[in-house]
Amino acid sequence: MSIRSTSHVRLEVDIRLLGGPAVSGPRAVDVVPGGVKSRTLLVALALDAGAAVSTERLVDYLWEREPPRSALKNLQLYASRLRRCLDTANAGLSRLLAHVGHGYRLDVPAEAVDVLSAGGLLRRGVAALRQGDPLGAVTSLTGALARWPVDGLVGLVPSAPATAVVALWRERRIAAVEHLATAQVALGAWEEAADLLAPHASAHPTRESLQVLLMRALAHLGDRVGAINVYRRLWRVLDADLGIRPGGEARAVFEGLSGNP
Repeated sequence: MSIRSTSHVRLEVDIRLLGGPAVSGPRAVDVVPGGVKSRTLLVALALDAGAAVSTERLVDYLWEREPPRSALKNLQLYASRLRRCLDTANAGLSRLLAHVGHGYRLDVPAEAVDVLSAGGLLRRGVAALRQGDPLGAVTSLTGALARWPVDGLVGLVPSAPATAVVALWRERRIAAVEHLATAQVALGAWEEAADLLAPHASAHPTRESLQVLLMRALAHLGDRVGAINVYRRLWRVLDADLGIRPGGEARAVFEGLSGNP
């Protein structure tokens, strides 16, 4: 992704957050910031690419509990380490990390950050589905998941803001899977939908919407036993983990499969 720094020097940088934060540029690929706090700082700034993030917000990201009195000085140290990481990827990239007012800004476009690029394609795919364009949705959502090879953000300080963004992007990824399967079904690609859904349904056994999609796909493909087994697994897991029963949509699909009234 080619970008232009504040000094108008042509530079190239890619920020990878998924699977562990790293920076790549023409001189070096996948330079990882040293230390969990520097990596968390990169994530906090990259998720708001091009916008200033206040020092207060960054301190919240970097300390799981009460920050030390030296938090602001330490933040400057972590920012300095991140600048060195950027320059290792390519000389001059450190200029992209700017100290602005009472905060810092990473001057890169959203398209240079893998998770933001994937999120943009997810939004485009959802919009296409709502507009009755399943083919466009498949194209965008397939592109999103291609940029999303792993479940989410890892290796961060377990602070409240970091934990929240980890959960947010994990939810968005599984939502992308569900939307893609929905678009595939709309195009009659039932087998592709079942193949996509099966591993995710196993990985998220309490996510009822996933299980219902997989049940419908298997039933359409004639695998009645497989669809019933998905329901029974859902029933067992919800009962054991949450003490609840499957909802009305799952029950309706199951009753249609089993011949119950």
